[in-house]
Amino acid sequence: MTQKIVNMVASARITDNIDLHSVADTLDLHFEAEQFPGMVYRVGEATHGKGAPKVCLLLFGSGRLVATGATSYEDVVTAMHHIHTDLDSHGFEVWPFKEEDILVQNIVMTYDYGHSLHLHDLVLALPFERCEYEPEQFPGLIFRLKETSGVCLIFGSGKCVVTGTKSVEEAESAIQELTEVLDEIRGIIA
Repeated sequence: MTQKIVNMVASARITDNIDLHSVADTLDLHFEAEQFPGMVYRVGEATHGKGAPKVCLLLFGSGRLVATGATSYEDVVTAMHHIHTDLDSHGFEVWPFKEEDILVQNIVMTYDYGHSLHLHDLVLALPFERCEYEPEQFPGLIFRLKETSGVCLIFGSGKCVVTGTKSVEEAESAIQELTEVLDEIRGIIA
């Protein structure tokens, strides 16, 4: 069972409000409020040195910060700490950095079931109300799990994507549930 986190989205609030035009000018960042209300702050080796995680942060005028592109919770914490330190060192008023203020909103995990799947047969065997399959629109089958908030994209190759979970443990439980469902159905439709 090969599984891997490919994206973790998390958010935090770092201040009551912040002037994004001033932040962009001070940190020499590009910001166009007419195009998008948030400012993009990229963390990575090119900007923050060797070992820095590759994470995109969106900073909003409300003081809300959203991290995307992380592959672990530690990467989220490191990236948020980078922007917090950068803002603080340039005189912007930010609240003290507290890891417990970070909320994971979504985890996307890939998973290889290890067997090819016949999606036309699978859609007939899965509970109809939790399944969507329109191969003309999208090549994968969409399956909503029963025991977790996970939503699975299942492809004929056996590759799957699980999304909609808020912790690594829940994502792993979703994969376990999906594996059990697929194993049971494979025995019926094989």
